[in-house]
Amino acid sequence: MTEAGFAEPAADAAHAFRAIMKAMARPGVVTGVPSALTPPAPLLPAAAAIALTLCDFQTPVWFSPRLANAELAQYLRFHTGAPLVTDVSRALFLFLTADDDTPALEDLAQGTHEYPDRSASLVIQVPGFHTGAIEIAGPGIPSPAGFGVAGIGSPFWQALERNHARFPLGVDVFFATSSSIAALPRSTAIRLKEAA
Repeated sequence: MTEAGFAEPAADAAHAFRAIMKAMARPGVVTGVPSALTPPAPLLPAAAAIALTLCDFQTPVWFSPRLANAELAQYLRFHTGAPLVTDVSRALFLFLTADDDTPALEDLAQGTHEYPDRSASLVIQVPGFHTGAIEIAGPGIPSPAGFGVAGIGSPFWQALERNHARFPLGVDVFFATSSSIAALPRSTAIRLKEAA
């Protein structure tokens, strides 16, 4: 397999884990992901870092048709052991692009009141970030802040508004470019400022 995983698995995964946790703790803040991963196209390195850090043999993963291919399936299986699923309701991590049709968030694993951590996380590959489409507030956000993602339109932000209303149930969302991520956990309140 020519596509590399972490060069130093323990150290690199620890660095990536810290970046992921920083992004979750500070919603809407773009965080660099230190990684020299070379995953199979079209998976981006920052999205691959999330997969290799947070997924294992007990983590069902779904790839959108735009991302899914045999090489990527082999890469994920080799580096994580994570099983691939075709039913979005069974996946704990879902990888897609900003150009994909996003599965209905309410159809994804929501967790339970006893185990809210048994919910799905979306990882959406995007071209970049800006500060215009929505206003976010909540834990980890000192004051309401603007946030936006290239290629993400108002229907998705409206779905995230409804997702927040289900808290502590609901899904968490990561946005990934080649080298950075930003997160909007389900605890983040979202207000659509304008059509994106």
